[in-house]
This record gives sequence, structure tokens and C-alpha cells, in this order.
Amino acid sequence: MSIDNPFFHRGAIRRASYFHGRRTIVEQILGLLRNGQSVSLIGPRRIGKSSILIHLCRPSVREQFGLHPPEALFVMVDCQELGGSPPEEVYESFLMGLVDTASDAGLILEPDQQPGTYRALDRALHQIGKQDVPVVVLLDEFELLAANEHLTPYFFARLRGLTTKYGLAYLTASQRPLFAITAEEEILSSPFFNIFVTLPLGLFSQEEAESLFDCRLKNASITFSPALIEHLLNLVGPHPFFLHIAGYHTFQAIVQGRANNLESDNSLLDEPIEVESESHLGYLWHILSSEEQIALALADGPVDVMRQLEQQCLLFADDGQYQYASQILHHYVRRQQVEGLIQAGPFVIDLKRHQVWAGGQLINLTISQFSIFVCLAKQAGQVVHGENLEEAVWGEVLKDDPDRLKTLIKRLRRAIDPYDTWIVSERGVGYALRPPN
Repeated sequence: MSIDNPFFHRGAIRRASYFHGRRTIVEQILGLLRNGQSVSLIGPRRIGKSSILIHLCRPSVREQFGLHPPEALFVMVDCQELGGSPPEEVYESFLMGLVDTASDAGLILEPDQQPGTYRALDRALHQIGKQDVPVVVLLDEFELLAANEHLTPYFFARLRGLTTKYGLAYLTASQRPLFAITAEEEILSSPFFNIFVTLPLGLFSQEEAESLFDCRLKNASITFSPALIEHLLNLVGPHPFFLHIAGYHTFQAIVQGRANNLESDNSLLDEPIEVESESHLGYLWHILSSEEQIALALADGPVDVMRQLEQQCLLFADDGQYQYASQILHHYVRRQQVEGLIQAGPFVIDLKRHQVWAGGQLINLTISQFSIFVCLAKQAGQVVHGENLEEAVWGEVLKDDPDRLKTLIKRLRRAIDPYDTWIVSERGVGYALRPPN
């Protein structure tokens, strides 16, 4: 049995044999670039943007579009190295990448005595242009370049000018749209930012997610059962990063002889998968605004906010209703403190709007029912004395009507059905909001 875990990827996929899926968007990008159209690829961290750029640099991938060398040159630039660089260093980085790529394609460029200048880059592109070879510059982590305080609107205007003079096209990769990542409004006004078609990179398709496990295991001596794959997909959703985490821990469990345990209880995998996913889930959560956090917790909110959460691969629309992209995300959100909300079990209470949600559905409660439910939720898991519940609703305890609380609880249970068993009665003491036995 092979002990090499094939689900080791936590960063960009650099080997062609490990690149998986994304055929539709790869073809869409290449179709646009073939026509000289610059493209902005946007998507959240760890969704696979860098992997796609690396994949596009492989000549075999571009061949069917006539963009393989020497028919076309694709120059990869990592903007992580240029976040604080002056313009001269950026020009030199572009030029060095262009020279290396041209050399690999068998194109000879005359050396320039001043490599760190715009004119040197311009002359190199002029030489390539005379050979009728289109050039595409791929800019990974582009937000770091766009927010570079040393770069002026004039710098970006020059980059735009190269598209006009030589038919140069750009492919940028960033977490957010170009209009949201620039350092200054003046930079955004540069015509450079008006030449892009924006393509969002989202979750895997269901087919891509399901087939990832078989693709990774094709050279291994073990397989994942259909039931196990279904459990993993329900747990982590079609997110490539979380799928690799799930596959890694499942593979390790089988190699270490815990396969029999998994057959009887797949949930034994949940804890190690959620523990490793925690840091990235935390990153995704903390970059959200307070309004976005509330909307994510409720899986409901203003249209523009919900679209933003969908673009961040946190929610997806299903028959007009938003669902969490994964169980691990849902579990994580439920553990967070959100101002103005109470989260208890399957329930989310919006104190400002006086609303209660459960399972993505809005529950209609009367004022009295809402007041008593809030009282129970604030002390979820604990028994709340009947007198305290009566005070929360009526403000005083009336000894002459001992059944009014029972009647209200009965109606509340009916209102929250099918979650009615979450309200547990403790005879002679009170009530508690907790999971049913």
C-alpha cells in the first residue's frame, strides 16, 4: 500500500498531472485572450486562482487556441514580490519574464543596456511585435500591485498604452474586483482599469468535486467508498481547498488502519477536518463586514450583500434560497458571537428585527412567544425558572393563572415545529432550550 498521501496540496497546484477540473473557465479565459481581451479573474483566497494561472502557462493547455509558443508568449509575474517596488523594478520584472519566455520559445531579443526602464520593456515588445507574436502578461496577486503606493496613474496608463501599441493582453488574479483593490481613487481613474472582462472563480461543480477523490487516488492502493465520499462532500462542500483537507485526513485514517471504524461511523473524520479548516474559516469570517456577518449567520439579507457572500464562496443559491457552502462553515458560523444576534442550536434570533430563523426558514412568532424564546435562547442549555420566564413576558408573576405559561409554551412549540422538541420541560422548575434526547 502506498503511504504517500496524494491530498497534500494546500497551495497552488504546480504539477500538470494534479490539476483538476476548471475546464469551462480555462477555455473561457483563453478564448478572450486569443482575441486580445484582458481578463480579471477574481475569487476568494485558496479557491484556485494561482493554480489556473500556472496551468495556463503550460503550452499544451493553450495549443488548441493557437496560443502556444512561438505563436504566443505567456509571461507570468508574481506581484507578491512587487507590492512595495518602485516602477523601475516592476518594469524590470516584466522585462526579465518576457526575455526568459521569448528565449524558451526560440525568439531572440537584442539585449538592452537599461533593463529597469519602461523604454527597455517597450523596445522588447516592439521586437516581438515585428514577429507578429502576441504577448499575455499574467499578474498573480494583482491587488498587491494595484495598492502599491509607489505606482502612479501614469504608471498604469503606460501599461494600458502597451495594449494599444502591441496588442498586449493582461490576465490578473485578485480576491476582489479591480475597482475595490486600488490604493487611491486617482489610480482607479486610470484607463488601465477599464479594459478588463471580469470572470469570477467559484466552487467546483458537483461533478468536479466528486471526481477529485478518484483522480487523486488513481495511483494509490486504496479507494474511498461512495458513502464515504458522500459524507465528505456534505461536510466540506465543493471547495477545492477543503476537499484536499478532507481527502488528506481520510487517506491517513485508512492507512493507519482505522478503516473499519470509518465504515461504522464516518463522523469520526469530522473533528480533524474541522480543526485544520478552522484557521482558514476564521480568515474568511474576519474579513467580512458586520453586515455581511449578520447576513451569513441568517443566510438572508440585502441582495447585494448576499451576492457578495456568494462571490466569496460562502453561500450558494438553490431554488431561490441561499444555502451554506459546507457544513464546516455552518458549524463555524454558529460558534461565533455576532452583534445583534443570538445563535442557539438550529436557531438564529435577530434581536433588531424581532425575527427567528431555523434551517434557513423564517419562523413567525407573536410578541409574547418571541420574548419567551429570547429568554430561553440567552440561557441555552440551562433550565430557566418559570417565574423568570413569566417576568420576561408579562413583567410580573400572576399567581391566579398558573396555566398561562404552559399555554404559551405549548403554542411556542407549535410555532417552531419541527424543532418543537428543543424546548424541554423540567417538571416543577421551568424550561430549557437544548437538543432533544
